[in-house]
Amino acid sequence: MSTWLSETEFREGGAESAGVTINVAFLQEIKDDFEFRSQLNRVYAQLHPKNNDDRPSIRVAADLLGDLRDELKTYFALEEFYGYFGQAKVDNPRVSKQAGELQTDHEKLFLQLGVVFELSQQLVDDEGVPDLGYEKVAEGFEDFCIALAQHEQAEMELMMRLWNEDFGVGD
Repeated sequence: MSTWLSETEFREGGAESAGVTINVAFLQEIKDDFEFRSQLNRVYAQLHPKNNDDRPSIRVAADLLGDLRDELKTYFALEEFYGYFGQAKVDNPRVSKQAGELQTDHEKLFLQLGVVFELSQQLVDDEGVPDLGYEKVAEGFEDFCIALAQHEQAEMELMMRLWNEDFGVGD
């Protein structure tokens, strides 16, 4: 059975040094209620339109990516504070290891989106070869979306596993 901590237990128990787990209820609520997913889908649709004539200028793309990066930062901050907890007692070292790896992914994903944003900013500043540069931005964003989807799937699988361990899968 997994161990969940209240915020007070987390702060007062020295839990951060003992391992990591996730709080399924809070993490699921963040994923369900936060606007990040909708914004991600809108940015994706704008950067990958069905007709290339409909794609935004690199300046607009840079603005969209900058706004999305800010939202991602808030999204991960909420997950870090409410969805992931250090455990005072590590009941399941495998869960702790996996949760720790998923938590570490947040920084990597944020940096990956940051690289795409920075590339778009360079293109705005340099006014280089727009079509070639735009394609690199779109490809980099595509790679980020794939990595984020894999991360989100791994979080969902861990949440389901913990949920099933705590409450059973039913008959």
